[in-house]
Amino acid sequence: MSPVPPRLAALLLAAAAAAHAQPAAPGWRLSLASDRHVDALALGRLGDDEAARALDPRAGRNLGYLFDELRLERRGSDGTRVVLLARQRAIAIASAGALELARQVETGGTPGRDRDWRVDLDHLGFAGAGLELGTRDLALAPGLTLALSAQALAAQRVGPRRIDGHAGWRQAEGRYQAELRSLQIDDRLDFPFRQPMAARGWALLLGGRLALRDGAWDGELRWQDAGRLHWRGLPQQQAQLSTDQAGLDADGFVSYRPLVEGRNRQPPWRRTLAPVSTLEIGWRSEGLGRLQAGLVWLPGWGALPRLGWQGQAGGWGLSAQWRPHERRIGVGIERSGWSLQLGSDLRGGERRSMLLQVSGPLPSL
Repeated sequence: MSPVPPRLAALLLAAAAAAHAQPAAPGWRLSLASDRHVDALALGRLGDDEAARALDPRAGRNLGYLFDELRLERRGSDGTRVVLLARQRAIAIASAGALELARQVETGGTPGRDRDWRVDLDHLGFAGAGLELGTRDLALAPGLTLALSAQALAAQRVGPRRIDGHAGWRQAEGRYQAELRSLQIDDRLDFPFRQPMAARGWALLLGGRLALRDGAWDGELRWQDAGRLHWRGLPQQQAQLSTDQAGLDADGFVSYRPLVEGRNRQPPWRRTLAPVSTLEIGWRSEGLGRLQAGLVWLPGWGALPRLGWQGQAGGWGLSAQWRPHERRIGVGIERSGWSLQLGSDLRGGERRSMLLQVSGPLPSL
């Protein structure tokens, strides 16, 4: 999926501003969310065949994520929820060396001096559709509530990928050296003698929210996607590349040649997911509104901090947010049950981070 065009975002903003005048059926709510970020590449280049040439990694580890979701939710009078949803998620973490090597190989030529790259890439993405059930807020103590949810998804795509090792260029010898290991698991992976696989996988994912309110202070811990992915007969490919294999040529000289060893198989594939967790603390003042600070914990990466503000003006709910790692500014508006949030790192066509969230009650039928 490509980032949402600015014209579409403007239309959604206008729709949200006008929606408060429309009658709405209680209980039913439609929401669309797209949250995307890539440290090393403009979002507009995702899926581009020439994307590797445009890689511009940060020093150290580089992060990329994508969370897209469409939800149709029915909330009961007792606070329970039933949700039909379609979603896709991907998280990728790569070393700067892995991205620099990919760019070097794609652009061709030689580095011009000795180079060494630490190669480390870990990616997991999946897409699916299904059902979510959620409980009402359960009172645990004065001011303390707990809500739980469970998703059952039919997985339509899955694509874990892992590469690790090291590579280098030796100018005096005019050759690359590499010792790399790769694991690719993908429902679209093909190889000779591949056997039929299950048409779809499945996922069972748990979430929850623990909220505490005490006067002007409040706190909330949310978690999602804690659970299990499973796909029967999913194609898997393990490979190892070594360029330091020596041999003798026809004239008796020592020569180096790459050796690639691989293995293809299709066992039942299972993956346990650690949750994506959000911790948030807020303080409310009658004059200032609500100030908040928090962090999102991404498995394999760690903490992503964020700061925010919420307030009221002329019957409108307003909000703003700053995400330091993504260098993203976000703004939001709410009225009559409708809400819209937009965020960007303000790089125009070269932006690397964006957010779009719009939700509201459905018109009565």
